[in-house]
Amino acid sequence: MSVEKPRAESTLARFLSLEPLDNRFPALHGLRVLAIISVVQFHVTWIFLEASIRPDNELAIMSLTVFFGMDLFFILSGFLIGSILLRSLDTSGTQNLARFYVRRISRTFPPYYVVLTYLALTTLLTAMQRSHLWCEYVYATNFVSLRRGKILMFWGWSLALEEQFYLLVPVLFFVLSRLRTDRGRLVLLSLIWASALVVRICVFYAHAPWSDLHLYEALYFKPYTRFDTLICGILLAFVHARKKEQLTKWLKAPSHRALLLVPSLGCLWLLIRPDLFGAYYTQMVHVFLWGSVTSIMYFAWLVLLLHTDGFVQRALGRGIFRRIATLGYGVYLVHIPVADRVIVPLARELIARNVPMYVVWPMSLTLLMGMSLGLGYVIHVLIEKPSLRIRERLDAMLARREAAAKA
Repeated sequence: MSVEKPRAESTLARFLSLEPLDNRFPALHGLRVLAIISVVQFHVTWIFLEASIRPDNELAIMSLTVFFGMDLFFILSGFLIGSILLRSLDTSGTQNLARFYVRRISRTFPPYYVVLTYLALTTLLTAMQRSHLWCEYVYATNFVSLRRGKILMFWGWSLALEEQFYLLVPVLFFVLSRLRTDRGRLVLLSLIWASALVVRICVFYAHAPWSDLHLYEALYFKPYTRFDTLICGILLAFVHARKKEQLTKWLKAPSHRALLLVPSLGCLWLLIRPDLFGAYYTQMVHVFLWGSVTSIMYFAWLVLLLHTDGFVQRALGRGIFRRIATLGYGVYLVHIPVADRVIVPLARELIARNVPMYVVWPMSLTLLMGMSLGLGYVIHVLIEKPSLRIRERLDAMLARREAAAKA
């Protein structure tokens, strides 16, 4: 017994432990956690308003102005995927597409399909939700209406957008690999990035006038109007890989850091004040905000985080953020159902007991984050970790095949 007990404890500890995200860029974990919180807090207010729970006007306005956390996720995805493919091309001369897709699918598909199937089985679906369910299973959520009653897992639009991006990014890297110089690659990526704004402007003028809601639906969720943030991430990956030493040296000067920081703060001001140029131009301002302005702001911040060292980098790189970020995907998958089924009824009960909104809202956000992290942990242990074990075996098998083919 004394021999077997430590083994059992060791096995249980391994089963319950986290499989943390890659730690090549520690500060990005803290940034990812901030993005998670910004998305969840936005959805708390949005769901409250949808459920006719009226937060104080000032609180609602402040909460809903921080809508751009999702764009940070897109840029980080583009950066990490771009870095992986660049590293693969530099080390082996090929993108290793089979291994690339095995890695992506094994991490993202199983939790998504488990949560989607659970919701489909436990929710009384409308006729429209049933007819659109196949779109959600093939990651085409962002091509149908995301209004309640028409789609089940409407927040899956961002996951669909990323999967669509993963299908096309190897083609982009094939084209980039055929260019002779890094300057040519950076120019091409910059042109592709700028073309998303051109598409949004064309759509805006082709179908004007718009209501605010219809403009949001037409421009915010579609892959052909929202790819600039993902391309921005790839552009950042190229800059980091090819210009790291030069940037690190250049950013040692405070004036050079200010050249990045000051315009990015201007972008932030515009994001939280889209009415800065008057109500008449607010819709056109949003055409620029939904991708272009966020890309510029986050690009500057990420360059500073990746190529300088200081208190902010050390704070964002702390281990606690890595652990929370590891659960971030699960948090995103479950936080809306938890809000609908637990937080909204609880908030209504508290309001009925005359608890003020300045207590209800932060309490709701804190409880939602805590419950979502708990469920995210369960998803990580029961779904993500077994999927990663399968991925390791498949990846090793593909690596052996590639080695044998080269031999």
